[in-house]
Amino acid sequence: MRTAIVSDLHLGGAVGDDVLRAPAIAEVLLAELAAADRVVLLGDAIELRDLALGLALDAARSFSSGLGEALAGREASLVPGNHDHRFAEPLLDRLSLDGTPLGLEHRFDPSPGPTERLAEWLAPARLTLAYPGIWLRDDVYATHGHYIDPHLTLPRAECIAAAAVMRATGPLPAAPAPADYERVLAPIYGLGYGVAQGRRRRYRRPGHPAESAWKTLSGNDGGGSARKQLTGRAIRASFPPFIAGVNRLLRAEFAADVSAEAIFRSGIDAGIEMAARLGVDGGHVITGHTHRGGPEAGDGEWPLRGGGRLHNTGNWIFATAFHSPGRPPGPYWPGTVTWLDDEGPPQRTQLLRDRTHNEMIEAIGSTPAFRDRG
Repeated sequence: MRTAIVSDLHLGGAVGDDVLRAPAIAEVLLAELAAADRVVLLGDAIELRDLALGLALDAARSFSSGLGEALAGREASLVPGNHDHRFAEPLLDRLSLDGTPLGLEHRFDPSPGPTERLAEWLAPARLTLAYPGIWLRDDVYATHGHYIDPHLTLPRAECIAAAAVMRATGPLPAAPAPADYERVLAPIYGLGYGVAQGRRRRYRRPGHPAESAWKTLSGNDGGGSARKQLTGRAIRASFPPFIAGVNRLLRAEFAADVSAEAIFRSGIDAGIEMAARLGVDGGHVITGHTHRGGPEAGDGEWPLRGGGRLHNTGNWIFATAFHSPGRPPGPYWPGTVTWLDDEGPPQRTQLLRDRTHNEMIEAIGSTPAFRDRG
């Protein structure tokens, strides 16, 4: 069986940087996926934490219908992540009612509500779901990767929130089960989803607020006026003491270094830790979540403690904070598909590597999310 794996499409985001909104880019991916026997949407397929559920789903309808046509008679498996965790909740409710613990893989069918609607749009392809991960072969486990957040030293908002939950309810055990991760993370996802249900307007400016914050903290905000530069220096100077205070309060170990290299290294280390604690590190582990596809040619392999290898499926988001005009595509460039055959390691294909920065901006700038902003 030839399996294609994609993650972090974030269809329906409020920023409009989900590149599959652009029909020309969606056609490139659909043409590639038509050769698959099975497609795995490895988390954050639909952005459910920016806008109300109905608006997010509507934005995903065109691509979902196209995928159904491309896969006619074959299977699309959806593995929820942190931004579409809502899709896993019917399973989690049923397991709780039955008194069944959450394991590494539970497969389930669409239920009345959003996943049933997705299944209708995907027809004549078949939609199945799996959570928190899916075994694609005896030696290949795929999961979105949001369980790395309690192990990240990067002070992202979700990671700080996870540390706060652990401070209040207790840390993860040495060998946590998936239910232990859900105890820490599910309250955060529920809050994010609930807040989004009252939001019916897209962000007024291009770029996500989190990207703007990172650009300021990393010194990549492009200079600007003297006042803006002074403000940026003040924010950067106050950040290490702030993180030190957070660490004391939450008994955490966050690092004040938010450089691109630190973000990359933290993600790899946390992925290795997650795989070891879940006991899946003897084979290949495929994740998304960090948006950093790889390993890239210059990375070497990403070895796991149990002898396996870590892989990341990349993303389908054009985040302007990580891409500068005139520079070649970097490791966060969108457009990655991971292919898995019956034998051999996962292999990645980069479908948008030949696109220029201006071409990407032009493609997503022509979508309604950009034209209708405000």
